[in-house]
Amino acid sequence: MGDDANHFSCALSAVLLARVQDYGGEEAVAQLLARAGSTRSADQLRDIVNWISYDEAVALWRAGALVTHHPQFARAVGEDAGRRLGGSHVATLLRSLGSPEAVYRQIATTATKYSTVAELEAVEWGPGFADIVAVPVKGFRRHADHCAWTCGLLSQPPVLFGLPPARVEHHRCAAFGAAACEYRVTWRPANAGAGGDSSEQIEQLRSQLDAMKERLHSMFDTAADLIGAGRLEEVLARIAERAAVEVRAPRYLLTVRMTPDGERLCHHRGFREEDVDGYATELLRRHPAQHPDSWLVVAVRSNRRDYGRLLAMYDEGVRFFPEERDLLEVYARYAASALDSASALREAEERYAQSSALLRLARALAAAGTSAEVARRLADSVPVVVDCDRVGVHLWDATAGELAQEAITESGDTTPQRTPGATRWKPSPGGALERLLLDPKPDPIFVDAQTGDDALRRLIVNRGLAATMLVPLATPGRFLGLLTVSVDHGPARLAPGPDLLDRLSGVAAQATTALQNGQLVDQITYQALHDQLTGLANRVQFTTELRSAVHQARQREGSVTLFYLDLDRFKPVNDEYGHDAGDELLTEFAARLKSCTRGEDLVARLGGDEFAVLLSTPTADDVEKLGRRIAAAVAEPFGVGGRTVAVGVSVGRAVYPLDADDADGLLRNADAAMFEVKRRRRTEPGQTQGRAVTATR
Repeated sequence: MGDDANHFSCALSAVLLARVQDYGGEEAVAQLLARAGSTRSADQLRDIVNWISYDEAVALWRAGALVTHHPQFARAVGEDAGRRLGGSHVATLLRSLGSPEAVYRQIATTATKYSTVAELEAVEWGPGFADIVAVPVKGFRRHADHCAWTCGLLSQPPVLFGLPPARVEHHRCAAFGAAACEYRVTWRPANAGAGGDSSEQIEQLRSQLDAMKERLHSMFDTAADLIGAGRLEEVLARIAERAAVEVRAPRYLLTVRMTPDGERLCHHRGFREEDVDGYATELLRRHPAQHPDSWLVVAVRSNRRDYGRLLAMYDEGVRFFPEERDLLEVYARYAASALDSASALREAEERYAQSSALLRLARALAAAGTSAEVARRLADSVPVVVDCDRVGVHLWDATAGELAQEAITESGDTTPQRTPGATRWKPSPGGALERLLLDPKPDPIFVDAQTGDDALRRLIVNRGLAATMLVPLATPGRFLGLLTVSVDHGPARLAPGPDLLDRLSGVAAQATTALQNGQLVDQITYQALHDQLTGLANRVQFTTELRSAVHQARQREGSVTLFYLDLDRFKPVNDEYGHDAGDELLTEFAARLKSCTRGEDLVARLGGDEFAVLLSTPTADDVEKLGRRIAAAVAEPFGVGGRTVAVGVSVGRAVYPLDADDADGLLRNADAAMFEVKRRRRTEPGQTQGRAVTATR
């Protein structure tokens, strides 16, 4: 096992060095490397794209235990992975599997992201448990520190989902003579315990959001590299390096040719120099689907030509996640775009201006986060890339089954207009939109008064357009939206020649990737700001909106009214009929409360059976009407689990600036007013708070 062996990802050594540095600073790190006899620099060991040998890993574990005086150092390093790598690309990929159970079920693939010297398999699993077997790869004797590190690492998948670490029991150990290591992993399932927001879960959602944004910026930094400074070879090298961060594997090889008979360009990591030529020849000779499962091969191909292949490779018997192929294909498309740009620059000097425009688009999209922001940036940037008078970005609303206009830029505008839902397009049977939905293809569609689908031709004529290029934003099997590029005069400006089609395809590729990430950001942002049971705003969102409303009211000398509500006799219902009945009651009450309010009011569940309603710029009549509607809403009994229950609600009210001069004070006073109402109800004769009634069956 030489120093160049690819046995452990430097995700291990990066976490290990971080723990040592936390203990004693850079001096302790230098001591660690000296004791381990490492020939690598600390920076090399911190670069998670690199891999190290088994002997190096064992030496680092031993040295770390001596430097930090930690008796369970290797296990602690494994446990650190969940905390220190929680926002990494690998963590994001593992979260996409949906649950800790799914991560353990696919442990054979998951484990290869960190190590290739043992074959892990889940032999049995279920909610809250998994039995894992680790068999050493031939030629590797299991070391006790390796087992301890594995125990630590196996405890971390629940952490990725906002749960406490798993408990790992190591029943048999190959380091002490057993044929294989056997682990029993148990954890608390996600649905165990009471409902409500968890600060841990919110923190994990924020971590996912940060990881999605980091991925978005990494991808579009790569897009910027395609057209920015540097020779083609440098650009391809950067693309290959960033692909290595996204898709973790011990070996990478990018091999391409500018022309079919041109010089072969290769960028690699993890291969011996003398072996590169043979692998490159094999990659180009065979179709990507003909390679072993342990080879993830994608074509570096554009509309212009097939340039070559991009390879991520494990040793025999290791498989990749399906999502990793999608990620590697993104970088293969970037490589193809770089090669396209280089070819175009050789053919015509004017390609430089077009490439600069694509760079500005890439930077604009990289600055976007949500899908709405992507749409606005796209509408603003396309006129720089394509000669046109109008650009529209329409996103597919799967819930409504419609294509909704999200942003539009017209000739002379300096800022894209956001007009969500202003124009909605429902697919008609057999129409162009239905065909795109059934068979989403990225090919642009040209329409003018004489060319294209009849319905589309009538549509552009009715809108006074001379021609439109419809650019689908789609991945294989999934339609995301539609980019419309139109001209008011001179339809030949959008004639579908190779140059224009290449530019639009480049725009579509970048926009599609941005929208995919934007939708993930949308989803994670929504989860972080909404109560999972009722769908109402949660305390985090409500507090932010309350402070903003008070700030705006202070500037315009307006007012803000806050209702604080607490259900009466909720606990008896919850205790007598169970948590499911309690959840059903909370959900129904949330729906009734929402129906009482105006569209601009914010309704939130603050926790348990406490709710709030925020009214910005209300009139006295608005406030009184809302109070009456709330009283009427709870007057009707609730149907809960086949029973009818009647509950009351205590409502406290506070007004800025009469009752408080800031948001926190307003919330405290509304809460105090609610408790005063509840206190009076308990003490005044004849007052009741509602009662629970079982329906006759």
